[in-house]
This record gives sequence, structure tokens and C-alpha cells, in this order.
Amino acid sequence: MKLTLNGRVQGIGLRPAVARRALEQGLTGQISNSIQGVELIIEGPVDVVRRFEEGLDEHLPAGAWIQNRQREDVEISALIGFEITESDLGGPLATHVPPDIAVCQECLSEISVPENRRYGYPMTSCTNCGPRYSIIKSMPYERAQTGMSEFVMCARCQTEYRSPADRRFHAQTNACAECGPRIWCHDATGREIANQRDAIKAAAAALQQGQIVALRGLGGYQLLVDATSEIAVEKLRQRKRRYGKPLAVMVSSLGEADKLVFLNDCERRELASSAAPIVLLQSRGNSGLAGRINAGLNTLGLMLPTTPLHWLLLQHCSFPVVVTSANREGEPLIYQRGNIETQLQSVADLWLEHDRPIERPIDDSVVRWMAGRRVTIRLARGLAPLPLNLESEIPLTALGGHQKAAFALNNGRQSILGPHIGDLNSLASCERYQEQLASVQQLYGVSQCGLAFDTHPDYFTSQWAARQSVPVDTVQHHHAHVVAGMLEQGWLDRQVLGVAFDGTGWGDDQTIWGGEFLLSTSTSYTRVAHLRSFCLPGGDSAIREPWRVAVSLVAQAAGREVAARLRLGTEQVEPLLKIIASKKFSPQTTSAGRLFDGVAALVLGVNRCDFEGQAAMLLEAVCDFSEAGCYEISLQVGKPVQLDWRPLILQILKDREAGVSPAVMAMRFHRGLARAVARLCNQFAPTPVVLGGGVFQNRCLVEFLVEEMEQNGQPLGLPGKIPPNDGGLAAGQLAVAVFRKKLKGTFRCV
Repeated sequence: MKLTLNGRVQGIGLRPAVARRALEQGLTGQISNSIQGVELIIEGPVDVVRRFEEGLDEHLPAGAWIQNRQREDVEISALIGFEITESDLGGPLATHVPPDIAVCQECLSEISVPENRRYGYPMTSCTNCGPRYSIIKSMPYERAQTGMSEFVMCARCQTEYRSPADRRFHAQTNACAECGPRIWCHDATGREIANQRDAIKAAAAALQQGQIVALRGLGGYQLLVDATSEIAVEKLRQRKRRYGKPLAVMVSSLGEADKLVFLNDCERRELASSAAPIVLLQSRGNSGLAGRINAGLNTLGLMLPTTPLHWLLLQHCSFPVVVTSANREGEPLIYQRGNIETQLQSVADLWLEHDRPIERPIDDSVVRWMAGRRVTIRLARGLAPLPLNLESEIPLTALGGHQKAAFALNNGRQSILGPHIGDLNSLASCERYQEQLASVQQLYGVSQCGLAFDTHPDYFTSQWAARQSVPVDTVQHHHAHVVAGMLEQGWLDRQVLGVAFDGTGWGDDQTIWGGEFLLSTSTSYTRVAHLRSFCLPGGDSAIREPWRVAVSLVAQAAGREVAARLRLGTEQVEPLLKIIASKKFSPQTTSAGRLFDGVAALVLGVNRCDFEGQAAMLLEAVCDFSEAGCYEISLQVGKPVQLDWRPLILQILKDREAGVSPAVMAMRFHRGLARAVARLCNQFAPTPVVLGGGVFQNRCLVEFLVEEMEQNGQPLGLPGKIPPNDGGLAAGQLAVAVFRKKLKGTFRCV
């Protein structure tokens, strides 16, 4: 009998598990990785083979997922024993590329016991954990095709590798201090200070002294500082040029996490999962952390050690540690040793290095629990590449957008959403995007293929696509958000009402959209409603300075005279009012993200933002959940319907005058917006509703909307594995392109 298993079947110890089971039952055969998945030939008495096949799923590793299973009878070849073999077939990849897996408890136990031969060895791994995606050169997943190929196993590691009873039976990353990657540390001058365990102690001492340590992690370099030191955190922000964005914190255990955040059972499981993402959690007061880690927010991004190196380092620290990507703001993640000193020479004080090659750079994933489910904020280490339930016989690549860039592709055998790359605001970031796109296309066996991309003419991805001599298809930004949500829910075969709320997207009328209600199918849409438009005085400056949006909103809702009397810190309102009427200097928008900005300026006095979404995050953070009231957003009948926010602004102005607390006003805004969205959706009942766009990373808004929508009787598709922000845009673009291809049978050509 021959079985071909497709899905998540490589890099998780499936072959060793199957081999053990076959040997236990006295069966002979062989099993190999291939581009199809896993191919298994099993021989023996008919009844034993049948029982083996029927009970196979029960004996697979916990991380295995069988998407397809093909069975065929083959001639008996009188195989002797049971072998794990290698295969190197070419063509489009049909099986899933395994994601990186965080260090397991068994490996942590080994490196903490002095009598164990792997005591203190920071590159320890087994079949259940370790690098996968980040070290893969090509598939199928075999040691010779990974960055571990240059490390020849010693005799003892070879014995483990060949023993069916050992946990490291056919562990492709198997190594020890004798034969595996080494670690060392050096100072800012490049002088090596210590190696192996002493290097970890030296790095811990540097952190204790308030220094910045650059650690070469699983998918790239990270910058670490003592999370309890205000001075160290501020030094990191200044050198990294990350002045406002919150920083993630790593702790050694769930017990340490409990001291910093409130955890429910789902969040606890997520922290300790094999993906080990950064989890956004409600922070505790008086935690002892430096205030500048998450200034003004009630959430903290927390993570557990992802590798033995991180865990060992934390054993020498009596404090939690800030862990952030080692790149200056706006630049791509640094992962190669050759240029780390020049790129970060003035940033880090000490470098903790290892020599295991990183073939594919990848950042840390970020997730958040809301409305009873995990929502991916940043799809990266441990979660990417993400398989998509989308079939196409024609290879296609979707390029994503400009912010939080990520691409998606179909190679004719499977579809995936690739890992987060970052904003494409610098030449280096654009070059990294192209490098990773070419690399992943090669990994999946994609050559010439059609391209799908955003309609915005100024996006790098759009301009790059236009220069390629391949068929192309443009996809409107918010339609892509909605279809990504449809793909998430498995609703590509039906019509939905998509609610697409974000900061910026190019609209069909050449204005800035972002508060859209689209009656959508997988190929087309009708704009049936949107937020009432308003202007952005100064254009892009209004994104960085929310007080400008506040003036615009008040001028339209209450008049220019009222706007002129606004007290918004030291900002000068009068000069701004003079340019509001200019289409050139004050473009129109329907953006929900900008509405949040303007309200945050009025309610909290947020006059400047250091990063996209900061004002909205601050507004959510102060919400008083005991407040039951809400502001009014009226529905103006028309084609399309408009959600008129002017009554809301007038009520905010009244509450400002009355001295109502910002926490109460923030809550009334969130409840009011959720209620207005639900009322609009009810006009299209029983049509299913899908949420998409970065605004729906807001837990407060999403959970209020779930409450309001319960009365509508409409299915509500919430964000999940596919990021609702622009990181998931390519998944929607790919789905639109696939279904248009099926509908029309062709692409538009450049």
C-alpha cells in the first residue's frame, strides 16, 4: 500500500512517528518527504496494514494536519525493515512549508540539568521544536537543504538521529556543543569577549548594567534591554529611533507573566503555544516595568522564550527583558552577520552571536484575543507561511499594499500568505521585499505568473507590478480587505456586506476611502454606504498631527467659528482653517482611522502621533467600561447611505465643556460607532457581514459590535488567522484574482 499525505506534514516529526508505529506493528516499508508531502509505502499482512492505516491519525504528532490523503495499491517489493528516505523531486510544491517552532519543554529540561550532555547548549532542538522556515533553502525538508547542512553530526548525535526510540530520531536540526552551531559575544569594536555559556553570562551582565544587547535570534537580530530600567528603555528608543511604538517584553515563564499582565485560559495557552507569538494582554498596574515601554496604553505585548538561547539568557537575569527587532525605524529586519556591525554600530553595546545560517529572515508574530478568538496582528515567526483554502490551476502572486507589506501566492498546487515584511517607505525595505518575494516564489516553484495588486498608483508594489511583463489584475484596497475576510470564513461563494474600516485606501473616485460598506462577492462590489467625508488639512501631515483632523471635524459639525475657539494645546487653529477649503491642500476622506484620530485629539488632547494607529490605541486604552451611554451617529438616506458623525462631534464638544471625563467620552464614542455600524448592517439583513481593515484590531470596538449585531440575526465574520490590517491584504487580492480568472478565463495584460 502507498499513502501520500499532504498538508502540514514536514518538519514536525511525522516521519519518525510513523516509522515507530510501523516498527511496533512489525511492518516493513519506507517513508519520505517530497514536494507532494509525505510518501509512505507499507508492507505486511493485509489485516495488520489495514489496522495501521485506520489508526494512523491517532499516532501522528500534535502539530500534524492532513489536508489530503491519497491511497493506492502497489506491488510488494519485499522491503526489509522500515526506512526513512529522502526525495528530491522537482516541480510546484504541494505540501506546506513548516513554520519555526519554539523551544519545547523537553529541550529546556535537558539544557538545565548539569549532568546532561546538552547542559547550557543554546542551539538545542529536537523533532518537536527548533528552526524550520527560517533555515530552509529548498523543499522537501531535509537537513541537506537547510542551513544546518554545514554542520556534520558527531557520533552521539548520529546515534540519536538513527534510533527510532530517541526523541531526535530523524530530527533534521539535531546538534550539540561538539558538532553544532557555536555562540560567542563581542563588543562594539568587534573584539570577542566570551563564547558558549560564558557569552550568555556576559550578555546578561551587560543587560544588568543598562546596556543594549544585539542578539542573533531565530529569524534575525533583536535588541534587548532591561525592561525595568527607564534609562535603558529610553536609550533604546533614541538609538533605534522608535520614539512612540510600544515595545514587547519577554519573560521566562507563565508565572513571571502573571506578575505583569492579566491572563485568561486562552491567552495563557497562546503564550505557551509552539508558535510562541507576542500576545497583546491587559497589563497590571505597578508591574515595575519602565513606563516608556507602553506609555498611555493598558496593554502589553508579552512573549515567552522562543529559543534555548533566550531562555538561558533570562535564567541569568532577575528582570524581564525588552525584545524588539534590530533595525532602525523604517528599515528592514537585520539578519546577516556580515553587515550587522556597520548597520547597528551606534545602536548596540554588545553582540550575542551564533553561526547557524538564517536563510529566510522573519520577525516575531503578534496576536490578540478578542471576541473569544485569536486575531493575528502580525503574521510572522511560528505562523507563517499561512496556508490558504484557495485553489487555482494557474500560478498567481498577490503583492499586498504599502504598509505592513506581505505577499500571497498560488503555485497551481497550493495557496499561502507569506510573512510580514514591513512598511515599504525606504529603498532598503523595497529591496528586501523583492528579495523575499523572489526567494519564496523559488521555494514554492513559482516562475512566470500573473500579478494582483492594489489600485493605488503610488504604492511601490503597484509601480513594480506595472514594470513586469506578465498579466496583471488590480484590486481595490477595501474590496481586498473584505474578500480576505470572506476567505477567512469560507464565504467566497456568497455575497456579503463587508465593513472595511482603516486609515487609508485609494477609492474609485480618487479620494481617500477608509470607512466603507461594500456589498461584495469574490469578484466585484457595490459601495452601499460610507462614513460622511471630511477633509485632511495638510494632507499627510494630518495623519501625524490629529489635531488637524479635529479642527476639520469641528468646522464641519459646528462651524468655523466654533472650530476657531478650540483649545488644542499650543497649536494654531486659525491658519489651518484657511486651507480647509482647498482641495489641493486638504484632500477628502471617509477614513474611520482618521475619525478615531480626530476624536482622540478632542477627547485626550493627542496632538501628534509617532506611528500609525497610536491615537486610536490611546483612545481605546482609556475607555471606562462602566459607562453605558453612547454618542449618536445618524444614517443619512441616499445612494450610498452616509454615516453622519456630526451629531457625535457636537456631543463631544458639549461633554468637553461640561468637564466629562475622557474615559467616559472614549467609551461613548466606541459604543456609538458600534451601534451605528450594526444599524446600517441591519438594513441588509440577513446578508452575512464581514469585518476587515486595521480599525478592527480594536478589541473594544469589535466586542461591542458583536453585542450589537446579535440582535440583527446576521452571521458575523470576525478577523482571525489572516490579519485584518494591510498584512492580510494580499490574501484578499489573491482570492479576487483567482475568482476573476475562473469567471473570465484571462487576465488583463499590461
